[in-house]
Amino acid sequence: MGIKSSGFLSPSGPVWPNADRIDEADLALRFIAGDTGATEVVFYAYFDRLFTLIYHSVGKDRAAAEDIIQETFLSALKSAENFQAKSKLYTWLVSIAHHKIVDYYRHLEVERKHLNHFSKDPPGDKTDESLSVGDMVEHSESKTAIEKVLLSLPVDYRQVLLLKYVEDMPVAEICQVMKRSPKSVEGLLTRARRALRGNITAFREG
Repeated sequence: MGIKSSGFLSPSGPVWPNADRIDEADLALRFIAGDTGATEVVFYAYFDRLFTLIYHSVGKDRAAAEDIIQETFLSALKSAENFQAKSKLYTWLVSIAHHKIVDYYRHLEVERKHLNHFSKDPPGDKTDESLSVGDMVEHSESKTAIEKVLLSLPVDYRQVLLLKYVEDMPVAEICQVMKRSPKSVEGLLTRARRALRGNITAFREG
């Protein structure tokens, strides 16, 4: 398997011809065993879907999404022998990506605090992303507005909404990805939906 990062990160080589008709149980066993062919199938079969999820999770920052998906697949390769096939392969990949995304935002927060410490603005002054989103929403179509409002939500709210309503994952799979109990995920979904509705209303009225 090759991973290249020249401009847009994409699978090297031809598109896998039968990626939509793979036997995932058999694929998982071969992947765990380190089968090169299975590794290529995993990469080609799930790259586009996973990249799209990551891309929207990081605010459509293409460079960040490229870095994260590369780190995700590399981590998957290194830990393949630890995959016990208790979840779907894609769910396992999303779980790895989720932690990479959380790390990405954690690093951003550290950088933001560092910049605030040396800036003239009061610490905790959040005038960048949220306000610019609010200014733009009233001039946007509904779908675009929702995407922008998503960016103003906490990362765990954004992730659980994307997994539930974009990836169409059941709560059980979201639990595997986010390492939370069903009750915790249900509560998170409730709070995330409430925050999303509230922010959309506030931005439209503002």
